[in-house]
Formats: sequence, structure tokens, C-alpha cells
Amino acid sequence: MLPSPSGRGVGGEGPPAAAAWAVFGWTLLVHLVYLKGDLLFAKPVSAFFFGDGLHFLETARHLAEGTTALGGKLPFHPPLVTWLLLPLWRLFSDPEPVYVASKAMMAVFNAGSFAVLYLWLRERVDHAFWIALLLPLGFGELLLSSVANSEAPYRFLVFVLLYLGLRGGWWPLAGGLLHGLAALTRAEHLAILALVVAVTAVSPRHRRFAALTALGAFLLIAPYTARNAVDVGAYNEAYAETLPEPLPTLVPVSFYGPLNFALAQTEDDIFFSRRKLPVSAVGDAILDPNHPRHNEYVVHGYRIALQEIAARPGRFLSRSWLKARHALRAFAFGWTWRDLPQGETWTRRPVDMASAEVPWAYGVALAVLVALGVYRLRRDRWLLAVAAAFVVYRLAMAVAFFPYLRGMMIAAPLVTVLAACGLAALGRKYGTGVLATLLVVLALYHLGFGWKPRSYLLKGERDAQGRILDDRTVLLKYDGFVERE
Repeated sequence: MLPSPSGRGVGGEGPPAAAAWAVFGWTLLVHLVYLKGDLLFAKPVSAFFFGDGLHFLETARHLAEGTTALGGKLPFHPPLVTWLLLPLWRLFSDPEPVYVASKAMMAVFNAGSFAVLYLWLRERVDHAFWIALLLPLGFGELLLSSVANSEAPYRFLVFVLLYLGLRGGWWPLAGGLLHGLAALTRAEHLAILALVVAVTAVSPRHRRFAALTALGAFLLIAPYTARNAVDVGAYNEAYAETLPEPLPTLVPVSFYGPLNFALAQTEDDIFFSRRKLPVSAVGDAILDPNHPRHNEYVVHGYRIALQEIAARPGRFLSRSWLKARHALRAFAFGWTWRDLPQGETWTRRPVDMASAEVPWAYGVALAVLVALGVYRLRRDRWLLAVAAAFVVYRLAMAVAFFPYLRGMMIAAPLVTVLAACGLAALGRKYGTGVLATLLVVLALYHLGFGWKPRSYLLKGERDAQGRILDDRTVLLKYDGFVERE
């Protein structure tokens, strides 16, 4: 990624390793307190976050048991999160400890992310330590520890890459391995990997870096791609008589790129939906490559999407604006378990995080603080370039696919850092005091009440048995504390 300067941190926080461990431990405490108060702590999902956690957990369980999950061995999702969860099913005999451990694992990844981010910021930003301690108290950050997800480990890997920068020696090979892991966590990172290699290869002094980075990534991605080719080839052979068209055997990470790109352009709403895919013989919400429509979306998803965009460019532009506007709400989450200063109701869009309506005054204040932070850090063009690149990268994914708030959370800490720098700038010489006071107030409230079991009322579409359909829009309302049985 980008180079980081050397020297003593501008914030003067003392030994960087000790401070980084303090950030790690503090984040873990804050997030475990939040999880302690979640009535669904021992369940696979959270009321506020319903992503791909169920899929990752169930696929890992099938691998541990030696059985075949729905969809067989086809690469519908990137594999790394499933691999991380696999030891949990072998360690515990009951599901509940697995669910609890999976959420604790996400908290560890988030703690690692903020510790590494602090190490990168300490040489660039005043008050980096205080800012790093504030980050885990964000409501969106707390949600990112409440369900097994790909965003938390992916962000950790990317922040480590950011910290490594353009170091010489054999570090680029290690960086390449991290790029490979990141791509096996989220498939879109393949584009980032290609960009990093291409940009560094242009410069003669960085060509060795580019070559080692590419080699490290190849060592991880190539074997998985080869295994996918074998698995998909076997599937094509086994279902040769029922497949409308053979599935592509060259799949570096997963099938979901073309499928989701097509759905994102053809569905009526901007949020995730699969209403355009008819129910197959194997069941609702299950992809069946033997179904003609499902097969077409997997094999020719990019063509379907581009044809839709070309046919109705005005619709694509208006939807892109709506997606971008919704995605930016990830930068306006409130604070602590209560999502302060947001309201008492939240909307959870399909396969995503819940969010409240952002009060206009809060939104304007955040925008002003971010602008002040950018102005204060205007001399550090690397930092601003990284922050801008992260935001643009995630916004591009939101516009091209679905505006998942969980995906935007990958970039959210950098935006929060800018806002915190802006707040410190308002305090002038008392900037440290302002940030420390805010931290103490939020921390006391969170630690004082965050561990208490919380109840929420849910409203949404229900199935024939009366259960809420979690892959549809769900409304939540805070209903106070409850006593656990």
C-alpha cells in the first residue's frame, strides 16, 4: 500500500507497542460489554445485523462434520471466514458456544484493526491515541462484532497492509500473502491487488515490490482457483444433462460477482433482493444452477447487468445516487450501545446492518468536523489520499452492487478519524482535553449500561409460521432493559 514515515509519534503517547496493546484491550472490553447485553449473544445472528453469518457458520459446520452444504462445493462465497470458523465446530460440541466464540472472534479482529490503525496514525495525527480509543465506541463498530462477517477480518488485513506500506526486503512477499488472504475474504479485493501491482510495477525502484507482492498473492489464490476448477468441473459433469449451460470453471474466488451485479441492476429496489430469481426445485432463496434463470445469472450476470444499464441509463444514474446517499449513512452512526444521539427506532435492510434516521443537525455537524479535519491534515497528502481512496472504493462497490452499510464500515474508521481531528481543532490547545472528556463520558455510559440485557421490538414480513423473514426489511424499536432468565 502506501509508505508510512518513520520516527516518534507526533502525539507523544509513549511506547507504540504498549499503546497499541492498550487500544486492543480497550476495544475488546468495549465490544464484549456490548455483546454481554445482547439477548442474541448465543445465537448465530443479531437483531441489528443479519449478513452472511448464517451461511459462514453452516458451511463451516458441514465441513467439520464431513457433510455437504446446500450448493455443494460450488464457490458461491469467498472461503476465508468459513475456514476461520471451522475450528470452532471441532472445538465445541454444541452450537451455542460456537456462536459466542464466532462473535468474540469478530471483536478480536476489530480490536486488531484499531491497534494497527493507531500504529499507522501515531506518526501522522495529533491525539492519535485518544482517537483510537474513541473508535470502538461507535455504534456501527459494535455491530461489526455482533455477527460472523467478512468485513471485520477483511478490514484488519487491509489495515495491516496499510501499515506495512512499501517496506523493502521480503516484506512485499508477506504483503502479497496478506493480499491473497484479503481476496479470499472479499472477492473485490482482486481489483485492489491488481491495482497495487500495476501502479508499483510502473516505477523501476518498486518493481521488485510488485513482483514479490504478486508472487505472495499467487501462492494463495492459485491453489484455491485450481480447486474451484476441479469442483466446478465435477459439478458440470455430474449435472451435464440438467444444466442449461456449463458453469465457468475459472473462478478465482466466488460466483457472486456476476450474480450480484445482475441482481443489483435488475431488481426493483436498490437493496438486496432476489425476487427476479424464481423459486427453484431445491427451495426458496437457494441458488440452483440447474434452473435456467439461476444459471443465466451465474454464467452471464455481467452481460445481463450491462444490457440493463445500457437500456435504461437514467434509471441506473438515479439508483446510483440513491445507493450512494444510503451508503454514506455508515459514516453517521451514533455512539455506544444506545446509538447516541440517534432515535429509538432503526431500519435493517436485507442482509445488512440496521441504522436510524440521522438527525439533520448531527449530519451537518459531522460533515463540518470532517471538513475541518481535512483542512487540519492538509499537509499530510498521503493520509488524505488513503482516506479518500477507501471511501471511493467502498462507494464504488455500493453503487455497482448493493449499498450495504456493512461494506462501508470498512472505510468508516478513517472518516471518524478526520471528524475527531476536526473536533480537536475546534478545541485548539485544549484538543486533547476535548477528546479525553468525550471519551470518558461515552465510556462511562457504555460500561455502565451496555452490559445490561436489552430488548427490542421487531416488525417486518413474516412467513407462514409467523417468523420474521430476516432477509427482508425489518424495523426495530428500543424497548428497555430486561432480566435474563
